[in-house]
Amino acid sequence: MEKKYLVLAGCLFLLNSTQAVATEENFALGLKGGTLGGGVEATKVLSDDLVLRTGVNYLTFSIDSTIGDIDYEMEATYKNGNLLVDWHPFSGAFRISGGVFLNGNEVDVDGIVSKERVLGPIAQYLPLNDMVHVKGNVDFNSLAPYAGIGWRSNHGESGWGLACEFGVLFQGSAQVSDLYLQAPIDVNNTTNVQDFLSEQKKEIEDELDDYQYYPVASIMLMYNF
Repeated sequence: MEKKYLVLAGCLFLLNSTQAVATEENFALGLKGGTLGGGVEATKVLSDDLVLRTGVNYLTFSIDSTIGDIDYEMEATYKNGNLLVDWHPFSGAFRISGGVFLNGNEVDVDGIVSKERVLGPIAQYLPLNDMVHVKGNVDFNSLAPYAGIGWRSNHGESGWGLACEFGVLFQGSAQVSDLYLQAPIDVNNTTNVQDFLSEQKKEIEDELDDYQYYPVASIMLMYNF
């Protein structure tokens, strides 16, 4: 019987600790870093349970990948703005977030390909040291829904605090545009080159298909005014 009372007392204590949030906070600014890069965020308290949050993120990096036996260098640039609503159950530190991102994620691709593979008989007229490149751009939906969960140490209190977040950005399938062949002579209008580019477009989109659900994780240092 005593054990039941101890468990009940412990649950009440935990519930009370999540509810004991001051209402001093009104506006906050923060610096963050994560899988979408570095950024800044501003928050506005709507009630003890609801917070409006907006911010921007930026990241650039390059990776190498082999797609369809072609070695690609990929230059990724992430530029995002977000408008989110945070719900803090029981007015505690834990939060559930949802909203939308103005999504500027894109990737420039540059692959080196054998002249003989796409140029056929024309390849013999090119110097041996000439290289042929496949170039193009990959982007995603410009508006992307977002859902996530997080924790904020100083919700409802003034002063410094930390926040962390984990979620998913639903940015849609990769879309390849402006794919073309860069060669010493312009052969982009030939049938074999167009067929090759169509094949490459599909293979690149298939390779990047998993990124339609982009994982978001971040940590932020903030100050509540």
